Amino acid sequence: MKWTRARVALVAVAAASALAMLHVGLFQIGWLARLACPGFGSGCESVAMASFSYPLGLADGLIAAALAGLIAAAAQIEGKEAAAILVVLAFANLLGYLIALLEMQKFGAWCLWCVLAALLAVPIAVLAPICARASERSSDAARAAVAPDDQAQKGD
Repeated sequence: MKWTRARVALVAVAAASALAMLHVGLFQIGWLARLACPGFGSGCESVAMASFSYPLGLADGLIAAALAGLIAAAAQIEGKEAAAILVVLAFANLLGYLIALLEMQKFGAWCLWCVLAALLAVPIAVLAPICARASERSSDAARAAVAPDDQAQKGD
C-alpha cells in the first residue's frame, strides 16, 4: 500500500476527530469529572448529557470515536471492498454530524468538540473517495501484474 498525501491526511484528520470525540465520550460515561469547553462555557457538558447524545442508550462520543477509528483503519486497507466500506463510513460520519448539529441548534447549546469533529467530517468525506479510488487503482494494478505470471504457470 502506498501512503499518498490524501491517505496520510485522511488518517490524521480521522484520528483528530476520534480524539475529540473520545474526550466527550469519556465524560459521558463518567471517566472524566469535567469536560473542557473553551469558548463555549458549559455548552459541552450540556450537550454531552442531553438525551439526544445517547442514541440506543450508548454515549455518542464513544460511537463517534469508534467510527473515526474505523475510518482510519479502513483507509489503510487496499481493495475494492475496503474502498467501498471507507466511502460508506465517511458519509455515514458526515450524516451523523449533520444530525448532531441540527440537534444542538434545536437544543440551544453547542459543544466545541462536537463542532470540531463535525468540521473535520467534511475533509474526511472529501478525502475518502480520493483514497478509495487510489486504493482500487493500486489493487487492480497489483492483480494485473500478478495475472500474467499465473497464466504462464498454468500453461506449463
